[in-house]
Amino acid sequence: MKQLRKTEWRRGYPIKKNLALCAWGMLALAGFAGILARPENIPSLAACVLALAGAVLTLPRLLRYYRTTYQSLPALNRRFTKEEQEELIEQENFETITELKTESMRWTDFAESVHWLRINGRYVPKELVILGGAEVTYSVMNRDTTPLIFLYATGDMVKIDLGVQVSVQKIRELNAYLWSCYHIFPGRTDRKKADELSSIFRVIYTEYLKEKEPRKESRVLADLIEDAGELRKKCIERMPSYLKKVDEKAWWNEKTRKKMQQWKKDRENTS
Repeated sequence: MKQLRKTEWRRGYPIKKNLALCAWGMLALAGFAGILARPENIPSLAACVLALAGAVLTLPRLLRYYRTTYQSLPALNRRFTKEEQEELIEQENFETITELKTESMRWTDFAESVHWLRINGRYVPKELVILGGAEVTYSVMNRDTTPLIFLYATGDMVKIDLGVQVSVQKIRELNAYLWSCYHIFPGRTDRKKADELSSIFRVIYTEYLKEKEPRKESRVLADLIEDAGELRKKCIERMPSYLKKVDEKAWWNEKTRKKMQQWKKDRENTS
């Protein structure tokens, strides 16, 4: 079985798809059958109408979810065919990132290959990520899980739930690792500014695609996953200055320094 399919089954995505379809079918059937039965009291009729309306309103979202080929390849699953997605991952050899599997994250899936990160069953292309990292969450009941949010050079924003609540100190260490090893800017910005930055990156990416015509977008993206230096440079130049400022002393430590050196050697050997 191919790597992507294995990951999908481990995360239970095929089962979730079928459960969502069954739930929608029951909702639609209950509403339709209830109306045909012509209930005499108003509350019963209203409940049937609401059930049918709910089924109609959720149908587009259900279809989008059901047609998504691989949930474990967020954003890019809309830009590649099923076969192309499998080809991207199949030849990659993933190794566990032991430096990150400590404390609350000891059971979280962290692995990497030459071109990809695998985080909690989601695949992220190293070269395409410009900005991102883990974010602190607050909950009165202390039950919130920590999200990892990445902004791609394509303008896509990807959110990955780590499945556990991570301490502020571990969040800093994780973001330091992402910056030191993969040059992912750990900047923080509110939702409005993040959307604006996403729009800017999307425009830059669209212009980049026009320069590469008449090549297929999937082919251009496949090349970018291996080397996106030119596109990254254009995106970083358009980033606000405050997001480019990274305190090296605050973000650097011995483990990440050694990891960065090894990563550079591996890249030199494969180039």
